[in-house]
Amino acid sequence: MTTASSPFFRRLLTISTALAFGGMLGSLGVAGRDANGMRFSFHWSVPLLFLVGAGAAVWFWQLIFRFDSGGDAHLRGRLKMVAGFLLVGALGCFLFPLRLVSPDKRMEVIFGMGFAFVVLSGMGWLIYQTIRWVEAASRAEEERSDER
Repeated sequence: MTTASSPFFRRLLTISTALAFGGMLGSLGVAGRDANGMRFSFHWSVPLLFLVGAGAAVWFWQLIFRFDSGGDAHLRGRLKMVAGFLLVGALGCFLFPLRLVSPDKRMEVIFGMGFAFVVLSGMGWLIYQTIRWVEAASRAEEERSDER
């Protein structure tokens, strides 16, 4: 049994992602604006938003694990739809706090967010390329050891 298919690893992955998604969505309910600027206070929507975010993460991993164990084209389409929905939701959560930034500072914040997006996308591309390189080297090494 590989590490990725062990029940402990799957449970850990699901719980940690659920906590992260729930925390991200729940944090949207605590930030607000008043006459003095930005304020943080508890709102009744925080637990509800947390549960929605955590539930979405659990549902997402259940779809992935079901697809991993022999999913069909219908399940692949559903998985793509859910992944797209989560991507749009994450982008919305990222942009939603812009409403709290004062209008005179908003362009500076948008520029900073755009720059951060470009840098993080570049880092993600480098990580992806490194993983592909390591996997290719690993396959080549396995082929060489099989030939011996």
